Amino acid sequence: MSTMPEMVLQLIALQDALGGNYAELSRPKLRLMVKLEQGPVNISELAERLRISSPAVSQMIDKLSSDGYVRRASLAGDQRVVAAALTDVGREVLARALIAFRDRVQEVLAPLTPEEFSRLAEVLEKALGAPQE
Repeated sequence: MSTMPEMVLQLIALQDALGGNYAELSRPKLRLMVKLEQGPVNISELAERLRISSPAVSQMIDKLSSDGYVRRASLAGDQRVVAAALTDVGREVLARALIAFRDRVQEVLAPLTPEEFSRLAEVLEKALGAPQE
């Protein structure tokens, strides 16, 4: 049985194993674009969902915008609030990145038996509660 410090190191190792690029996206950009998949989101809400600063989100949005994956737009009803949304090209890139990410997760979890995989899924669902936005 792992102690808390050992578990923390194992979780960091898992993050490291899942790091890198997926299609044209780094993992942080992939996370951001997943949050935009449901529709436009304002910068401060994205920062809160991603648990990073608004300036960091703005920098990523700027880069993704220059790549043609994301566009900035004012939210209906309040021209002062700027939101980000995926472009059609961004949706295509995100689809490719999610396939690459899924393949990497499968590779990392390949040593697990079907029973272990099922238990892991149950434990993650319990620990994380409802699916994350």
